[in-house]
Amino acid sequence: MKGNRGILLLVIALVVGGLLVVYFSAKEGEKQPAFQETAKTEAEDTQVSSPDLQAPEEKLEDVFREGVVEGQPMTAEDECERLERELREFFSYLDTRDYVRELGIEGDTFTRFKEIVHVLSVHPPVPAGEGINYDRIIENIYHFYRVLSLKDLKLIRLIAEHEADAMEINLALFSRWLMSGDRCGQEEGLPPSWDTIYRYAGFMVNSIGGRAYLFRRETRLRLLLNYYCLLIVHEADKRKMNSFGIDIKPFLQPLAEEIENNQLLYFRREYAGKLIDVRNYYLRKRRAS
Repeated sequence: MKGNRGILLLVIALVVGGLLVVYFSAKEGEKQPAFQETAKTEAEDTQVSSPDLQAPEEKLEDVFREGVVEGQPMTAEDECERLERELREFFSYLDTRDYVRELGIEGDTFTRFKEIVHVLSVHPPVPAGEGINYDRIIENIYHFYRVLSLKDLKLIRLIAEHEADAMEINLALFSRWLMSGDRCGQEEGLPPSWDTIYRYAGFMVNSIGGRAYLFRRETRLRLLLNYYCLLIVHEADKRKMNSFGIDIKPFLQPLAEEIENNQLLYFRREYAGKLIDVRNYYLRKRRAS
């Protein structure tokens, strides 16, 4: 399953609520997510042969093993440059879309994106403590509506609707960019700080407002955003940076089972296996304590 297609998914799900940075290949004449047409063809072929997508033998990681520069493996510096380039190319692509132009956004979408990330980073949610603080429940339920403008929310919704063909590859690529701050450093506030990423991931899986937001999303998107948010909180836990003490253990097994039973997720077995690995990590940790 080679090639990639572009999508910006809901700035509201992992910092910016789920903004996806995508992997691009430039086409002659215009910049466009190259994976888009390929994926449509694959989906049509699959529908002819079977109503369900079959989980591939290759792993999601294999899709990205194209990092070679002049015959040499891609270095960390090369990868950082690639992520930065593809991020900017994606927003250049968005600037050409009619539905974006019709919104009348001042400036280009990349500039607006940086402003949204800044606003969300300055006003992160508190992903715990709702059981003892009623006001926090209300604050979390209305968090995005208080922080973002109606035009920003509309932009996010339109992008999610118009560019939603390839969420699996795109979310995987976005998660790489999101977690690249340790390797690549930060420039102009991108990627967001680790604390911001952790707070939004925790908000999605551990608050009434965040979970309600996810359950209003389309099933595949909800499952994948849940998956990546849990991995982020797990990574924070391993780094001893789970400052709000978010317990993800009760979510792991149920999500693994739901993902494995969703026939429309191409890499469902890999996602479920990863969640079971995380569950086993906590079981071993508990036994050792």
